[in-house]
Amino acid sequence: MKIAVVPNLTRERALEVTAAACRELKALGAEVFFEDELRQSLSGLDGAGFSEPERLFESCDFIISVGGDGSVMRAAKIAAKYRKKILGINAGRLAYLCGLDADETGLLSRLLTGEYFVCRRMMLRAGLIRDGKNVMSENCLNDVVFGRGTDIALCEVSVCADGRPTADYIADGVIIATPTGSTAYSMSAGGPILEPTLEAVLVTPICPHSLVSRPYIFSSDVVFDIRCTPVKAGANTGFSCDGGETVPLKKGDIVTIRKSDAFVDLISIKPDNFVDVLNRKTELKK
Repeated sequence: MKIAVVPNLTRERALEVTAAACRELKALGAEVFFEDELRQSLSGLDGAGFSEPERLFESCDFIISVGGDGSVMRAAKIAAKYRKKILGINAGRLAYLCGLDADETGLLSRLLTGEYFVCRRMMLRAGLIRDGKNVMSENCLNDVVFGRGTDIALCEVSVCADGRPTADYIADGVIIATPTGSTAYSMSAGGPILEPTLEAVLVTPICPHSLVSRPYIFSSDVVFDIRCTPVKAGANTGFSCDGGETVPLKKGDIVTIRKSDAFVDLISIKPDNFVDVLNRKTELKK
């Protein structure tokens, strides 16, 4: 069995956890490979192989991400592209998307014997329309966030659902989230928590300047057109996908958001259900 491991080496314990996972997998008879660009950083790992990314992800049986939720989201886009199952190993403090914690690499034997659970998660597809042309598009596992740019000023966000005006917010921004993303930024902004296997889309305003603004939950079949403009003259706005680099918005820009054809198969080794994981992680925050 061939395993592609994608570690986030900026995490304090990532190298330690990666080494432990590598030792365990090699002892079980699995082949462990990393992307070529990590050859120098991981040269001390015994038995580790390195490969060009496309060849690695096309040929592997599973992808393992080592880090936190952000690391899983970045690796999940690779997993979705190549239709591979992905297991996250937590090398941070909290990680809702990880199927194992740092001290549980001994349970990796269940990955090879098929004793695991798979949860399929929907993704969103965000596309930027500028001057009538689609100039970029990206898949998102968690959310698309619209908000102010470098100026501390409110923005106006107009949301249309299936071509119908739905909500106009004067706010710090708006979050368009999947059920997976309902426990991330949307939850912090007061949005509801959705069971992650649902297929739905959340619209959650961020600090709306209103007494009555509330989040919406839509069917996953709805197509959204979003316009986000600054209230203050000379200010700027933008959007980002899954916490990535902010894309600046210009006057007249429209961002379309719909359910993506891609999906992510997240592996969980333990039989915990969604509520168990949520409650345990919430306790760790206290």
